[in-house]
Amino acid sequence: MRVGGLIVLTMTLAGALAGLAGAGEVLGLNHALPAAFSSGYGFDAIGVALLAKSHPIGIVPAAFLWGGLRNGAGLMQVHSGVSIDLVYIIQALVIACLAADQIVRWLYRLKPRGFIYVKL
Repeated sequence: MRVGGLIVLTMTLAGALAGLAGAGEVLGLNHALPAAFSSGYGFDAIGVALLAKSHPIGIVPAAFLWGGLRNGAGLMQVHSGVSIDLVYIIQALVIACLAADQIVRWLYRLKPRGFIYVKL
């Protein structure tokens, strides 16, 4: 297998599908590109994947937690007068706490947990 060629092919297909989705939105639905067309879904997806540690089953509860935080931010601001930025701070703290384990292991050159090392 040519890994480099497969990476290029995968990125090309993903870009083509994203372009088709955007074209359908612009040409068919609104006939214009709204200002809030992409409201950071990619960054939310990175946070969800980090929270779930890229485990397929863990994505579902992580997505519900992340979506609940994001969706409840507006209601929290209306009812209690707390800024929406507090949710972003909470999300940043969650990511920092998840990454702290790997950062400490990298700094002290420790072996990762959970892997079985076999000498051949």
